[in-house]
Amino acid sequence: MMGTAIITGASRGIGKAIAMEFARRDYNLALISRHYSEVEKSAEEIGQKYPRVIIPYECDVADKEAVLRTFAAIRKKLYSLDVLVNNAGINSRKTMNSDFDERIAGFEEELKTNLLGTYLCSCAVAQYMKQGSIINISSIKGKEPTTSPGYGASKAGVIKLTKDLAKAFAPNIRVNCICPGFIDTGMTAELSDEKKQAYMKLIPALRFGKVEEVAALAGFLSSKEASYITGTVINVDGGYLMQ
Repeated sequence: MMGTAIITGASRGIGKAIAMEFARRDYNLALISRHYSEVEKSAEEIGQKYPRVIIPYECDVADKEAVLRTFAAIRKKLYSLDVLVNNAGINSRKTMNSDFDERIAGFEEELKTNLLGTYLCSCAVAQYMKQGSIINISSIKGKEPTTSPGYGASKAGVIKLTKDLAKAFAPNIRVNCICPGFIDTGMTAELSDEKKQAYMKLIPALRFGKVEEVAALAGFLSSKEASYITGTVINVDGGYLMQ
């Protein structure tokens, strides 16, 4: 057994695929989500395929006390905390044309969940992680202009935070960041067919990515083969940001 991997936002999409990848790599899992029924279902589904210790936890990563309680409970139950994947994130899709109050509320929520949540979980796990790997999931929207300022700003913050934490936690804890591009998830499913086709033309790979492709990189970054990689930000975008 490789140890324990903690994945936030693990009930669906990229988070669920990452959880499946770490189960395949022989890790026990602590799966975190704000929606217990959904993450419990994911845990059961993964457990049917891979006989591991897989425990679902309900936790809002933007709530400091909830995070501290949850990580203490994981430590007590699974003892060795070896990998943290900060995947939990939201996109309010509030643009500058949205109602003012809704726009500000969306911005605040995105910063709390996407950026503060990443920081809280990283600090919480660092109390128990003697040696290991933290992987932050940002987005290409943290590198290019976007119509959703809160989402873009929060994801840009995750990129900067990755480098700060990599320096602060070295040499025992490596911290890296993945920036997915257009991946087949619930977020891209919300796009109109017209927008999907328009984006597809801008991607050299001529397709959206798969959640398994993001998960495979997360698995690699946690491995011994990546032991000399820290503070790195890697795009998984089919070449989109080359344009």
